[in-house]
Amino acid sequence: MNSAYFLIPGLRLPKEVLKEPSLGADFSSLLQLGEGAEEVIEQELVHETVLDGAAHIAWLWQVIAKRGGMPETAAFEWEADGGPAMGAETWRLHTVHDAIINGQTILRSPKEELSAEERDELHDEVLACVRQFGFQLQQWADRWYLTRNQDWNLVVRPWCAQKYRPFSTDSLSGADEQAFIALDEKLRAILKKSDVNAKRLAQGLETIDGFWPDGGSRRHLLKPSTIRAVMANDSYVWGWAQNAGLLNFRTTALKDNWPEAPEGDLLAVVDGLYESYRQKDWSTWAQKLPDVIKTVTHLADLAHARRATRLVLVASGARDTHTVVIDKNATKSLFARFKKKKTLNLENFLGETGL
Repeated sequence: MNSAYFLIPGLRLPKEVLKEPSLGADFSSLLQLGEGAEEVIEQELVHETVLDGAAHIAWLWQVIAKRGGMPETAAFEWEADGGPAMGAETWRLHTVHDAIINGQTILRSPKEELSAEERDELHDEVLACVRQFGFQLQQWADRWYLTRNQDWNLVVRPWCAQKYRPFSTDSLSGADEQAFIALDEKLRAILKKSDVNAKRLAQGLETIDGFWPDGGSRRHLLKPSTIRAVMANDSYVWGWAQNAGLLNFRTTALKDNWPEAPEGDLLAVVDGLYESYRQKDWSTWAQKLPDVIKTVTHLADLAHARRATRLVLVASGARDTHTVVIDKNATKSLFARFKKKKTLNLENFLGETGL
């Protein structure tokens, strides 16, 4: 029996928010999609605070790579984006803007990323800085990476889960924590005095206040996957799938149709709610929900036409996932029409505690 998996990061809500009438969310399309769903399956995936907020990445890593532990992203992202082969450990270097909210420094991405000219202006100083810590600075397209021959003894919270939160000791784990902090301070010092930020301030743009390295990993082959096509907006997911045996044209960004693929399991990551979930912007979350469910419903119908008879909805929160399975063929039997369809229990499926 073939399955269509839909991972929806940020579909979960704190239970008190879910019960709040002022949320104004229209759950009708989700209830319709979930008609006949089996009982909610709960799976705790995050057991270390360094992965808080990244349960969806942990789920993907387990399902595609068939591995546990810290998801390995940077080396696979580099490869999937067409970067040349490298044997070194690879880290992705994200740009950081400091936002002061209620007297607390919150890290997030700048509204305007570094331009090619700004990268050129910063390049030599950043390169000299990271070399002090055993790294080389690599660039591919508009992204910066760090590489080193000897692995850094450190795991770092994925940037998508660190965004909209302050930096804390929970963001790191490993013997090289102090080296990370020292590198962060030196890079921040470069940016603070740079002409790049002076020019940005003069133009009314947000400053670049730091960098966040994450995803330290080396490229390697993964166990073969039974999934036949993968759609996701993060290219490291493509890298995992390709190293697990999928041809590159069967791993794409999220779109309105599945890639051409042989009959079998399909996987789509529908991430339209994740940013508002991370920011606890529940009004925006409610506005985006109908379009997210519309996308899932459309792709589920197309998957069913490809003989994927099981629809698997995976709602991720900060530390765990809630999953329901809907057998699309169960409604076709002679007696199914006389049975009362099960209604999706929204509180059990969506409710999250301790966010």
